[in-house]
Amino acid sequence: MTSERPQSPSFDAMPPVPPREQVESLVAASARIHGHLCSGQVIGVRMAILGLGLLGYPCPLPYPEIKNLVGVVESERCLSDAVAVASGLRFGRGSLKLVNLGLLAATFGEISSGRAVRLISREQARKLALDYAPQATNPHTAQTEAYMIMPNAELFDAAWVELKIPAHEMPGARPKKMACEQCGVLVRSGQAVRENGRTLCPVCAGRAYFNLGPNLEL
Repeated sequence: MTSERPQSPSFDAMPPVPPREQVESLVAASARIHGHLCSGQVIGVRMAILGLGLLGYPCPLPYPEIKNLVGVVESERCLSDAVAVASGLRFGRGSLKLVNLGLLAATFGEISSGRAVRLISREQARKLALDYAPQATNPHTAQTEAYMIMPNAELFDAAWVELKIPAHEMPGARPKKMACEQCGVLVRSGQAVRENGRTLCPVCAGRAYFNLGPNLEL
């Protein structure tokens, strides 16, 4: 399918810093959900604004445009909550994915066109924080305040990428449910495993994240 959206702006064509009011509003919303304010959330908010902007979308995403976007976060920490709150993309809708690489990075992709942009936080930004927040009393406060106003080019490295998300994991995909031939549990989201000619759930196939103990009587 061909995207009907106009050509997205280049990295250099984006405003060097988004409106302070927009950043502060989204950071405050993230802090309420996350439970506290930290510099990682500011990074996540700024990533959402810039990444969506480079694809030609506002942040947060309106409806129905939100149905045409998918996001990937590469850390399960503060940044992920901030990206979710700021963009409107959600794990529960399948529009936000976690690929935990331990990196302060996020990718935003347009489903209809296949265009996607990846942003990664620049480590050099930490060293510049005091230049933008000289009144801060500690490095944590300096980073939190500085990242609100630091130019995009000093905060992030950016690149166009090609997403490799399987079709059955894309937002809106509804793969056929399949019953595990060993335990009988229905397997959703295309996660059934074919092993030795049988259809198994990931647990019975030995791919669980836990070691199974005794059953409980409820």
